[in-house]
Amino acid sequence: MTKVIGLIGEKGSGKQTFVNFLKEIAPDLNIRQVRFSDILAQTLMIWDIPNTRSNLQKLSLSMEETFGQSSLANAAKFSIEGDMADVLVFDGIRREPELILVKNMPNSTLIYITADQNLRYERLKLRSEKVGETGLTYEQFLAEEKSKAEINIPALGKKADKKLENQGSLDKFKDKIRQLFQQVW
Repeated sequence: MTKVIGLIGEKGSGKQTFVNFLKEIAPDLNIRQVRFSDILAQTLMIWDIPNTRSNLQKLSLSMEETFGQSSLANAAKFSIEGDMADVLVFDGIRREPELILVKNMPNSTLIYITADQNLRYERLKLRSEKVGETGLTYEQFLAEEKSKAEINIPALGKKADKKLENQGSLDKFKDKIRQLFQQVW
């Protein structure tokens, strides 16, 4: 039976590191990552709109207002139809319908990954994953934290089955992931 993991976490908290390390410690498992933001990014690409955090947020809010709060969760569910992965990781839960989608799946675990704001800001500056992250000021970062797309993350995190604090070194975080992996499997 497929194991389903839902990742809740603020930007820069370590969600991608979690997935990368999970693949490293379980190389024999077919692990598929479904990032909610990838669904939005594909839509932006089709429309030839820059893949910026702001545009991702605007698109998700437009979809929600136009087609309902479950629209992104429904797209994610559609994207896994018939998938035969050993582990499905839903990455970037930001809304209640996305949390419910994962929670209602058999053999699921919701994990909240979090870290201090200052630490997450420093990580974001280093990675520059999305257009607009390069040169991001701390004030801009804090303003994004209060945006409609980000503001619910801590409340959703309280509904998770497990919580991982990613405050220390990479090795300490990997130890926490390894321990969680042993508990869940």
